[in-house]
Amino acid sequence: MARDFLSYTITMIGGDYRQLLLYKKFLKMGFSVSGIALPSNTDEGELHTESLDSSANLLPSDIWITGIPFTKDNTHIYTENKNYLITIDYFFQHLKQHPPKMLIGGHFPQEVLDFARKYQIPCHDLLKCDSIAIANAIPTAEGAIYHAIKASPHVLHKSRCLILGFGKCGKALARKLKGLDAQVTVCARKDTDFAFAESCGYETLTYDQLADHIGNFLFIFNTVPVRVLDKHRLSFISKDAVIIDIASMPGGVDFDTAEKLSITTIHCLGLPGKLSPKTAADILAKQIIVLLKSM
Repeated sequence: MARDFLSYTITMIGGDYRQLLLYKKFLKMGFSVSGIALPSNTDEGELHTESLDSSANLLPSDIWITGIPFTKDNTHIYTENKNYLITIDYFFQHLKQHPPKMLIGGHFPQEVLDFARKYQIPCHDLLKCDSIAIANAIPTAEGAIYHAIKASPHVLHKSRCLILGFGKCGKALARKLKGLDAQVTVCARKDTDFAFAESCGYETLTYDQLADHIGNFLFIFNTVPVRVLDKHRLSFISKDAVIIDIASMPGGVDFDTAEKLSITTIHCLGLPGKLSPKTAADILAKQIIVLLKSM
């Protein structure tokens, strides 16, 4: 008989406000859940510790859920709570002694994947899950538009907007911008992307055409995680334009050149967690429960 998924013990470590909301959601659902270095104090049941090696009372847990990303400096577990500093090495020491049934998080470095493989710990990167990527595209698109409106003296209505890349986030952005009556152009590579974009009523450009046309846009949204807006292409962009880059590090813009050219450029990372943490937590919870039920 399959184990009741609510009977698994969960420990959550680090992260941002999403993690705190996820913690509270799991408590409300009836899970036995504790938290370490969450962004702020939570309800009764949270376990506080400054380093895992000094926590004699730290209990084994069936499931460990880390923040997203797992780390920002490749030395410490990422947490928005500046009162806690937990090294990855200390975390590994504990997992060696008490291997969990599952490790869940996002943006795991190779070091973590290698460790999990060595000690036979099932490791799930939530950000590699298509269902989460599709769901996260909505708050990401809304967040990108929010930053664009804040940064520009122009309205989006009837403004020419360029979207670089036409994946999950690019499609969501195009749909939202069109809903605001913006004039949307998509720059992509694949014939299928051009066909899809044109079927939705968007204009299209190839990357070879970009330099000749990019000066016509007031809003430029980049979703491509390689440098598509290099020094050459940036030189053609209007000084009134705003560039919103939502691509993962290092982004798709030559930021130094953009600054020298006085082009307003914002690299917006982790938008769901920063601007829509409740929605982001709900998205993560749904997939985590799927994982627990599959055990």
